[in-house]
Amino acid sequence: MLLQGRRILVGVCGGIAAYKACELVRMLIREGAEVQAVLTPAADRFVTALTFAALTGKPCHVEQLPDGSGAFDETFAHLELTRDIDCYAVIPATADTLARFAQGLADNLVAAAYLSCTAPVVIAPAMNTRMWDHPATKGNLEVLQGRGHVLVSPVSGELACRDTGAGHLADLRDIFSAVATAATGSPAPLAATQAAAPVEPDPPAGDLSGRRIVVTAGGTREYLDPVRYLTNASSGLLGLNVAAELSRRGARVSLIETGIEVDIATEARLASRDTVRTAYDLQAALSRRMRDADGLVMLAAVADYSPAGYEDTKHKKDGGAWTVEFTETPDILAGVAAGRQPGQLLVGVSLEDTDWLLRGMKKVAKKGVDVNIAVELGADLPFGDSRMRCALVSADTELAKAGLRSKPEVAGLVADWLAGRFREDQQ
Repeated sequence: MLLQGRRILVGVCGGIAAYKACELVRMLIREGAEVQAVLTPAADRFVTALTFAALTGKPCHVEQLPDGSGAFDETFAHLELTRDIDCYAVIPATADTLARFAQGLADNLVAAAYLSCTAPVVIAPAMNTRMWDHPATKGNLEVLQGRGHVLVSPVSGELACRDTGAGHLADLRDIFSAVATAATGSPAPLAATQAAAPVEPDPPAGDLSGRRIVVTAGGTREYLDPVRYLTNASSGLLGLNVAAELSRRGARVSLIETGIEVDIATEARLASRDTVRTAYDLQAALSRRMRDADGLVMLAAVADYSPAGYEDTKHKKDGGAWTVEFTETPDILAGVAAGRQPGQLLVGVSLEDTDWLLRGMKKVAKKGVDVNIAVELGADLPFGDSRMRCALVSADTELAKAGLRSKPEVAGLVADWLAGRFREDQQ
């Protein structure tokens, strides 16, 4: 593998593009790198340290000051994080962080790690166009490039503030290539840069052509410590089948997947694909993707409860019981429904072992969705089975009668309903 044995520190700053650092981490790890992340306090509000700890299998530090435990690597975190690394990659580098680096400030851990770093530094900025074009930012960039750091310049594109212009984070393939080159001292081959999110393709013609639909799939993972998590038996196959069917019929599909260990051939036809872990990460990804979507098919099995406390280091066996307190996670689908834009269609799923049809209908009104896939959980059809006894229901009607169906068949039902509703809304 291209980066086998290389140690890379990824510094994440507080911009909306912080979520893209997750995919960069995955790309680096897939090529054999040992990766650790460090976040600014602002970044921790966009994508939590828990997410990066889960992706890397290593503690993710945020605060500069130690917690009082006296642990050596906590007290000198800014020194230990950069010891013997091959590259320090900062993504997205905000205007604030560029200024800190240029001026030699060390008032957060990302900046302090920069001052202690003797390895190559790769900087991938992202910010509003006016901030990017400001003379102060240009001056800071000149200082940093004068120190020999690699700059992966942002590109023109749609920004989080809805403006369009320079400041959009560079393509992840370009950032990966720059990091790999800096870490190894030789250019990264093109094949190694193809793991980034795919460029949005032109969809085939079909009865969903031009529609932008978000699909969620898989079971969230709620972490107890960096190596242990609680999840459910969702395979994610229904969501993958729905994504594939909607794509086949012309929709531009944004897939948000969590905890999926299987796959089907959807990648080439997806407009985008995000990988998340926890319920809160899923909630954040949905808030981004639903801004310009025509519909949502919410099939991810979201944990109802999450550990109230997360241990930054692996919990050690001590001969006693491990007591964990849980808190309820937010009702993500109900939240999307409450804030939905005019014309957006919402499809949910209801899995019940008693009164499954009636409960599925009641949840349509309770959550504020248009229809539910009501599914019976039975001894002969356990959660995650390849077949489902299900029906497509509104608040008071079986739109597709209850029956035993394969997941591709269910995907067809969902696509048929969406296409029909979109036609009705246009008339």
